[in-house]
Amino acid sequence: MLFMGNTGMPDLRPFVTLLVLAGCLHGADFHVSPAGAGSADGSSPENAVPGASASSVFNSRMQSGDRLLFGAGLYENLGLSLVTGGSADRPKIVEGARGAVMVSTWAIAKPDKGATAVTLAPGLRHVVFRNLLFQRYCMVVRADRAPENPRGHLVFENVSMEWMRHGFYLSDCDDLSFSGCKMKRYSKHGFRFEQGCDRVVLKACEADCSEGDPAWETQTELFPFGFFLNDGGAPNTGFLLESCVARNHIKSNQTVKYTNGDGFVVEGNSRDVVFRGCRALRNQDGGFDLKVMDVRLGDCVATGNRRDYRIWRSGTLTNCFGGWSQAGIWIKDGPVKASRCTFLDHRRSAIETEKAAGRLTLADCLLGSSQPDFVAAIGSFEGGDSTITAKSAAELGIVTPKSSWDGIGGAMDSAKFPDKGYHSP
Repeated sequence: MLFMGNTGMPDLRPFVTLLVLAGCLHGADFHVSPAGAGSADGSSPENAVPGASASSVFNSRMQSGDRLLFGAGLYENLGLSLVTGGSADRPKIVEGARGAVMVSTWAIAKPDKGATAVTLAPGLRHVVFRNLLFQRYCMVVRADRAPENPRGHLVFENVSMEWMRHGFYLSDCDDLSFSGCKMKRYSKHGFRFEQGCDRVVLKACEADCSEGDPAWETQTELFPFGFFLNDGGAPNTGFLLESCVARNHIKSNQTVKYTNGDGFVVEGNSRDVVFRGCRALRNQDGGFDLKVMDVRLGDCVATGNRRDYRIWRSGTLTNCFGGWSQAGIWIKDGPVKASRCTFLDHRRSAIETEKAAGRLTLADCLLGSSQPDFVAAIGSFEGGDSTITAKSAAELGIVTPKSSWDGIGGAMDSAKFPDKGYHSP
């Protein structure tokens, strides 16, 4: 479980400490270029190791605190298999220069065929990955199941990925930190945590399946997800997702009755999951599809989905917004409580319950719908004395509502009710 500070949110200090150490306490530098140069001993850019030898240098020559520096250029079909890491105070570092691109031959026409860019061996610990760009791999970063020898203390900073099936596909990895990692144009999943990943922080990461391209959305596979905590085995526990974005998870040519494609997905055996300031935009089904007990969401935004927030079991939403989707909150078991949230202009209902669903309580929320059947469009809930319902955004004090709003800024703040509904953090 993550250490909880006075705010009730996980304490990030261990990760901050690791990042500081990673930035300051490096030792020798080993330079890499696509074909190598000079003596090819890695001592300088003029004597760079060829890309094909990068794994051997990392595993056999580098010591704790050393850096593997990829110079500018195209690294075709590069595959890194990393076995030996650094130490707690001196992690090994893998870093790319501007213009360094690792590229393979993956194509969406055959999405399950292709190479893996980075394989993390069981037991790998204390490694920082920074400023790397990968293109056209089936899987970019993969860690297979290793419950008896988990990996740990891995940091990913500004790692970008384009055109792939899976971005991160990880099992049995503990104490992970992701910051500024961005991926786009994938056929299946962005960030996938298969099993046994504990104490994980994702901050300012983005997963955009199609970039809104209609042609790409006919080629994605079934069940495209942005951030996915699976229940493939041992639980994934202690996750904080902060300021992350998941958008455009759509397969437009599905022929089944219930089409799927979600922004954030958490399966039922996960534990201790917190979302803070995350945004789910234009996803085919759920913006947030959460089956975990006691999930917590704060300052989150969901628009343009089928259902903005699907809470299957229990949880709380604080200062969240949902709008211009089929439904705002969908609940099954409960109890669920939403405080100071706004739900605006949903096509069917702001509130949906699945058959004999558990309790949904709203406190200091704003609900608005311009539909003719106003009561049905709002839905039913408990604790409504402090919640305001209205037939228009203007009545709620929201001056310029726009369905194209991306969740940034205060356009959905209520000027009329400063103590109710969503207000930009």
